[in-house]
Amino acid sequence: MNSLKFSISRLLLYFILVSLFVFVSGNVGQYFIETQGMNRQIGMLLSGVIFTGLTLFVLYILKRKNSEVLKNIGFKRVNSSSKLIIGIALPFILLVSGILTAYLFGGIENVSLNLTTNVIISVLINTVTAFMYEAFPEEVFMRGLIFDELHKKFRFIISLILQPLIFICLPITVIAMQSIFFSAPFAITIDYIILLFTFGIALQLYRKYTGTIWMNIIFHIVFLEVGRYISTGGNDQEVALLMFDETFGGFMTLYLSFLFIVVFSVVVLSLLLLIDKRKNQL
Repeated sequence: MNSLKFSISRLLLYFILVSLFVFVSGNVGQYFIETQGMNRQIGMLLSGVIFTGLTLFVLYILKRKNSEVLKNIGFKRVNSSSKLIIGIALPFILLVSGILTAYLFGGIENVSLNLTTNVIISVLINTVTAFMYEAFPEEVFMRGLIFDELHKKFRFIISLILQPLIFICLPITVIAMQSIFFSAPFAITIDYIILLFTFGIALQLYRKYTGTIWMNIIFHIVFLEVGRYISTGGNDQEVALLMFDETFGGFMTLYLSFLFIVVFSVVVLSLLLLIDKRKNQL
């Protein structure tokens, strides 16, 4: 099969593989947590090791067939060092801006840092887990292999829309398998679908602007850790880096995680890419 031409069978293969990898790795970790009394963080880390290991094996096989595969999906190139710096700085600028504006506008009050040893250790362990179980393998498949396959046939803007739609199908497929094999309830909400769609676009724009999939991985981890240890500070203060009282439950999840980190990333990166396009046309 010619790897330079679009192949629907190859696209389906990538999707099936990532769906199976999420399903298998997640359930192995859950098995040890629920039946063997394994610590939850260690169990999730085990799932990450399995998911990343399987992903690396796929990359190894693909690299043997096509030596350019790592370059094609963005592992070996950067558009420019200045764009990479901007890409890395952007989510942190949006994070600080979101917290400050939420405080100034009265969305949160009684704000304080919670830099206890337990919280710091939890964040560090979860960052490693997020890299291995979510950010690295998901980016390799979704914004790497699958997007690269789409882009062989469609223009960037079309691929940009199709990729998050496929991304949404991933949890739907995994939840469906959970329901079939373990009789788990099939539950997915419209707000989660909206988040995945917007998040998928933001991630792809980070790769487009910087030229490297490593930027996707960095942003993916930042988003996850903000959601778990900062935006939830008004609800679960035992594991929160930032503690506060919010105007209503879930305010910071909506305002900081979704609006500032995700939506504003899409807006800013779209403007930066538009400026670059106009410069290149001069």
